[in-house]
Amino acid sequence: MQKREIEEVHLLKEQLGSEITLVDENAQEQLFHLLLELVFNGKHYAYFQSPEDEEGEIEVLRVVKLDNGEYDLEYIEDDDEWEDAVELFDEWTIQYEE
Repeated sequence: MQKREIEEVHLLKEQLGSEITLVDENAQEQLFHLLLELVFNGKHYAYFQSPEDEEGEIEVLRVVKLDNGEYDLEYIEDDDEWEDAVELFDEWTIQYEE
């Protein structure tokens, strides 16, 4: 796999902190830890993990900048983009495990 230019940022963390409450598809609130924010090709992704998740499953959302300068989260609807975002996380974490 070709190495890509991936940048770690902390923009969302600076705005919201490292613990964020997300609402799932059933309108249930759940606390998540913000693990990492990565930017690749102008797209900003945030990676979260539930403190209750023993399996280590990661949630990934797209971060968008609003007109007022604040940041918001969007679920990634496109399967290809979601897979790319997960690959970015894997590349980043493998890079720092070596």
